[in-house]
Amino acid sequence: LLAAFDTKTGIPYGTVNLVYGVPPGETTIASLAGAGTLTLEMELLSRMTGDESFGKAAKLATRALWMRRSPELNLLGKHIDVHS
Repeated sequence: LLAAFDTKTGIPYGTVNLVYGVPPGETTIASLAGAGTLTLEMELLSRMTGDESFGKAAKLATRALWMRRSPELNLLGKHIDVHS
């Protein structure tokens, strides 16, 4: 799952294959709900396994999402580009 978080922003791709990683040509547009859910799951995985790398990826993604909210409304859109 960590391969999904290997983006310029740390926000995860919407699709990742557990054996092969992110598929070639995968869109950089991810749903906000999917990105948010993955961050929760990764933090839980860190706590269950004792491997902090999952939680670190989750925290980076959460910060990246927070920084991209609308300045006027403090909200995020439905979709987000994982590279910008």
